[in-house]
Amino acid sequence: MKNYAIHWKSNVTGTTGTGTKRFEKKDAERLATELNQSYPDIDHEAVSPASPAAELAGVQPSRTASS
Repeated sequence: MKNYAIHWKSNVTGTTGTGTKRFEKKDAERLATELNQSYPDIDHEAVSPASPAAELAGVQPSRTASS
């Protein structure tokens, strides 16, 4: 199921964001690894975003280690 997105944080400005495109877990982890190699000033990781209700309650998205 495609429910993972790429979350990123700039090491220069501290700006963060989460992409809107969804991926399979394996594909998201691979893409995060590739993006980290191509853009060393930005940390990317595959995340499974929380449901909108959980986000309103302040629950953090679950994160996976990308290797």
